[in-house]
Amino acid sequence: MTSPRKTSGPSDGAIYRRALSIGLAGLGLVAVLVGMGSRSKGSERLERVAAPTVDAELIKPDVPELEPAPLTDALRKKGFHECNPHDPIGLGPYTAYKNLYMGRIAIPQKGGHTDDMGYDVVIHFHGHSAVRKTVVQVARGVAYVGIDKGLGSGKYSNAFQRPDIFPKLLSSIESALKSYTHDDGAHIRHVLLSAWSAGYGAVNEILKHGDDRVDAVVLLDGLHAAWNPAHPRHDGTIASLSSQPLEPTFRFAKKALEGEKIFIFTHSDVDPVQYPSTHATADLLLSELGLTRTPLGTTDDPFGEVARVDQNGFHLWSYKGRNEAAHCSHISHITEALHLIEGAWDTPAMDRNVPFTPAPKLGHGSSEEEEGTPAIELEPVAEEGGDAGVAPTGIETIDKLANPAAALQVPEAVELLKGPAPKAEPTAPPAPPPAPSAPPNGIQPALPRANE
Repeated sequence: MTSPRKTSGPSDGAIYRRALSIGLAGLGLVAVLVGMGSRSKGSERLERVAAPTVDAELIKPDVPELEPAPLTDALRKKGFHECNPHDPIGLGPYTAYKNLYMGRIAIPQKGGHTDDMGYDVVIHFHGHSAVRKTVVQVARGVAYVGIDKGLGSGKYSNAFQRPDIFPKLLSSIESALKSYTHDDGAHIRHVLLSAWSAGYGAVNEILKHGDDRVDAVVLLDGLHAAWNPAHPRHDGTIASLSSQPLEPTFRFAKKALEGEKIFIFTHSDVDPVQYPSTHATADLLLSELGLTRTPLGTTDDPFGEVARVDQNGFHLWSYKGRNEAAHCSHISHITEALHLIEGAWDTPAMDRNVPFTPAPKLGHGSSEEEEGTPAIELEPVAEEGGDAGVAPTGIETIDKLANPAAALQVPEAVELLKGPAPKAEPTAPPAPPPAPSAPPNGIQPALPRANE
């Protein structure tokens, strides 16, 4: 589901043309002042200032912002919905997937790189098959890396606990770029870490080891603070929350506010009850940064945007919706995020006039096979071999299918579990839980397993 496109300001090309028109207007004024007669030294100096030297190669046309195919009623009748997106073009202008040290990469078939072979790269965690279906439709020229680790943010944070893992992933990406282009100069120019839902565990863990190689972060309805053990109630108020487990992400957000990075966080109104929601976590983040949302007015869209904050490189977008479909609808917000980031980076455009690559083949163990992707997520589920619902880092997320019978790991070769459309929006929020006792040492209490 897509929201109306919002512009983040004029493009570099528009700014340049505006400046050029002002300069030419100044030149016209010079012509009037000087007339057709002899020119004084003063008028010559004025003319040189008013008439900038224009390099034709610097005048670049605006790159159109692409939008994904809409989710129509006809598509819904065929079984597509927010949690099962339509896949109209497969991999489109991208190559078939190539396996990496972790995950897999799709590279623009043609273009998408600078003259010195620099690529802007998106590394997405959790639900990468669903996100891919939008990225290939709307991206200007980024390379796309997808990584799924299964259910629970703990699996994502565990995957990057060692500080050498992320550098190895980047090295693997550059090797793939060099192999495809047959150019040893192919390299990563910018890195965007993107995550939906549980995938934020990987982003937070990577940032814990440093952010020198990370230029932007996009979190799609996935960022959960911890409860403050000193507070008597888990009521979602600022006082009841703790940002301690998310310190790396909050630090990155502050750098974005200062203009050093780009940070985009979208949140719904889904309340998992047993741990802080993305909305409450957003409230905490804004409180620590001294920011407030700007209301956008009412909307009939059940998952529509109602408020936002856009300051320097910091962006927080607030949306309606308290059910599974609302959570899944945030997958589509990668569209606006890519428009903003690719515009800021001036990402080179790839050539879309190429034979489109079909959707990945499944079930054959090939390099094109995609990892399993969890479908609708609502409540915590136990990590394999660990405490139920509690990641070792104290990070929790929304992680159980709405249908308990479907709460099994999705098979390796399935892109996204197909099932019935999510149930309707609840008419009232869930009742608040009773006042809990403060857990020792700030550790979240174990949550029941899916079959309990």
